[in-house]
Amino acid sequence: MGTRGSALAVAQSELVADALRSRGHEVELVRIRTVGDVERGSLTQVGGLGVFAAELRTALLAGDCDFAVHSLKDLPTAPVPGLVIAAIPARADARDALCARDGLTLAALPPGATVGTGSPRRIAQLRAQRPDLLYVDIRGNVGTRLARVHADDLDAVVLAAAGLERLRMTQHITDYLDILPAPGQGALALECRQDDEAVAAELSALEDAATRVAVEAERVVLENLGGGCAAPIAAHGHDGELDAGVFALDGRRSVTARVTLSERAGTIAAEELRELGAEEVAELTASRPSRLHELHDDSSLWRGQDVLAGLRIFVPRADTGTLVGALRAAGAEVVAEPVQRRVTLRPEGTLDAADWVALTSPATLEVLDELRLRIPDGARVAAVGAATAQAARGRGIRVDLMPDGASSAAALADAWPEGSGRVVIPGSALSSTVLADELRRKGYAVDQFAIYTMEPLDEVPGKLRNEYLRCLFDVVVILAGSMGRAVDALLGWPQGVRVVAFGPPSAAALRHLGVEVSAEARTQDPDGLIRAIASLPKGQ
Repeated sequence: MGTRGSALAVAQSELVADALRSRGHEVELVRIRTVGDVERGSLTQVGGLGVFAAELRTALLAGDCDFAVHSLKDLPTAPVPGLVIAAIPARADARDALCARDGLTLAALPPGATVGTGSPRRIAQLRAQRPDLLYVDIRGNVGTRLARVHADDLDAVVLAAAGLERLRMTQHITDYLDILPAPGQGALALECRQDDEAVAAELSALEDAATRVAVEAERVVLENLGGGCAAPIAAHGHDGELDAGVFALDGRRSVTARVTLSERAGTIAAEELRELGAEEVAELTASRPSRLHELHDDSSLWRGQDVLAGLRIFVPRADTGTLVGALRAAGAEVVAEPVQRRVTLRPEGTLDAADWVALTSPATLEVLDELRLRIPDGARVAAVGAATAQAARGRGIRVDLMPDGASSAAALADAWPEGSGRVVIPGSALSSTVLADELRRKGYAVDQFAIYTMEPLDEVPGKLRNEYLRCLFDVVVILAGSMGRAVDALLGWPQGVRVVAFGPPSAAALRHLGVEVSAEARTQDPDGLIRAIASLPKGQ
């Protein structure tokens, strides 16, 4: 099965793969790169390939895979010679969903609140209900869009409920919207080569006849109205009826039709909409992306750039902290799963009588809390970087010293003034002695002792292992030497995997394992990591 690399594409593909496996088939997911290989022949110029489906359809026709799974709403209505939609499985939730800050519904959003969506269809209908909101043009994957709400950049975003369901992210939904969906929304299309009768026959076992009748009627509405990708046309076949509509971009006018769901329902609905003046309500053939500026109040609200858009990144740690959020905010799909556990140790030293306490990670503060070890009154505190300093300040601890720029033991040592007194460095048993050695050279008495260590997990989830070994990630980020060793022990390093190290210690540990480091963050902070990933050659 050919799949794009986004989290949603993989989730949808795995649903179909599992259904086929339950029928006794062996199914292998093959990552189809979406950059650099779409010029093979001139297939991407064929009207009907579609911007989101072009690479998969190219791979199908070239024989790189046997079939592909598409979001049906992303497929143009025109067929592609040589390909056939062999099955349309039962449809998921076709509704649009609001994901808003503080659990707000559409009705509860305050006037002037910012709502992100790149869909003219959604905006046209929402403006009819809430003309007092600001609608912002957004791009990117599901994680990127949700990150903008969590970063307080937007008050809400609108997403397809089916996608959130397939990603198991329905907890972010705060309201299901009372608007008509896009034709085909919530449905999947299983496509294969027309001459591959064996594959087509096996896929057809997943067909849901009722879903096909409904979505084909919806797509006929779109086709008969000449709808382009920027046209605010909606249609939904359900409960024996077909609802369809065309909406003005400013939300002030609309025409709708309801007909009995039948073989000619789409044609009849489109004719009724034309008779009601659909062509006067909206430009039905609109397909120019530039038209979006006409219906958004601010197309550049986002403070950052989608520099990592299209990349799927594996971070072998729990889905917490600013790094994972920053990667998503930069446009990446991020899968964050831990490969190691933290084990608290009985400390062999004490913080008593310390003149300085050096904190080398946020984890150190968590373990100090667990051990109920307090930093002595009067002791000055040094933090290795911004994340550690933030964790300290969140506990009411004043930070007296922190390096500018890089977050590393070497940078902290460089920033430390020469002097005397007792410095205590509690931390991981796997930490280097770089900081302690340099501080002793500067005249301090240093006591470095372990309060925790990191151990590899017994195993990783099977789904993650399968995706990793099939190279369904563009990049693997290693944040520490112990993390690299855990990945080495549990997963290994498949050919083609690109590894980015968070800094020199991580890079050194990886090279010691014989791992090629594709890029190394120059500063140990979100910006440094994003720049390192962005420096990688595209499409490789």
